[in-house]
Amino acid sequence: MPAEARMSQENLTPDQLLIRASGGCADSFSQLYDLCSGALFGIALGISRNHAEAQEILQDAFVSIWKNAGRYDPSLGSATAWMIHLTRNLSIDRLRKRQRGDELHRKFSEERAVTDDDAEAPESPLIAAEVAQRVRKAMTGLPRDQQVALNLAFFEGRTQTEIATQLSEPLGTIKSRIRRAMDRVKHLMGENPITD
Repeated sequence: MPAEARMSQENLTPDQLLIRASGGCADSFSQLYDLCSGALFGIALGISRNHAEAQEILQDAFVSIWKNAGRYDPSLGSATAWMIHLTRNLSIDRLRKRQRGDELHRKFSEERAVTDDDAEAPESPLIAAEVAQRVRKAMTGLPRDQQVALNLAFFEGRTQTEIATQLSEPLGTIKSRIRRAMDRVKHLMGENPITD
């Protein structure tokens, strides 16, 4: 590429680069990455508070940007705003899934008290694994519809809305089902406390 063409391409805005990338221009996409990756990484890091996870989110964001560049509509806002929105959503989704992965453990670990001074803290990996194992065992005593809903919510990190959509059931039904399932699992776990 002639130096003059390179210089003119280097002065393109994110909007222009994204439009060119939507046509399959890898050079424009590479320049878009160089221009915007720092800011998008900062957004991912600010939400996730985890450097490695923020790098994964950034990678996912640019894969999505490449795949969906053709859907970008300049009349709805700038390319930068579009990419920030996409990265923010990916970051929030990742954070929610991580938090939901720990939510069931927290709920059940709060139910029991560790009285032995030498016992491991409830947050330890060993206790978390034991609790998860007990929860899965207790779930086998649930009706199938409750098992499915609880597994999707707490072991796959789905929102109640996502579960309702996936199972083609009303949101209220899913909320009630998960609540009943959690109450039953708590009861079953209370009958079989962890022993050292």
